This record gives sequence, C-alpha cells and structure tokens, in this order.
Amino acid sequence: MAAKKLGKIGNTNVDGSFISDGFSNWKAGTEKFRKHAESECHKEAVERLVTLPATTHDVGEMLSAGHAKEKADNRK
Repeated sequence: MAAKKLGKIGNTNVDGSFISDGFSNWKAGTEKFRKHAESECHKEAVERLVTLPATTHDVGEMLSAGHAKEKADNRK
C-alpha cells in the first residue's frame, strides 16, 4: 500500500481492495483471491516478479566488483 502512495506501482490495472483499500471480507476471501489471481493487475505483478531478477544485478556482486576495480585503480 505504501508503494502505491509513493507512486512506485506503475500498473494501470490497480485492484484497490488488495493494494490501497485493504481486505476484510474473509467470508468471500477464497472467491476474491481467485478473482484477483486472474486479474490483469496480478498477472502484471507476477510478470514483473519473474523478469526483475533477470534485469537487475545482485547488490553484493556489484559492490564486490566495484571494490575490486577501486583496489586495482589504487594499485596503478
């Protein structure tokens, strides 16, 4: 919900009950979850979850590579 308020969710198919409004109708929960899982909002979020690791690098590896480069530059 905070990500939505900060504008970090770029999805145009936002389902308010699961992102900004919250969910409290647990009697109809199973049906609502199934409906949400089939929504464009959920499908886009899952796609981003799958593709994000392939497009970003591990922070530890980036820091290690940066540190190795800095050491090599300092030795020169």
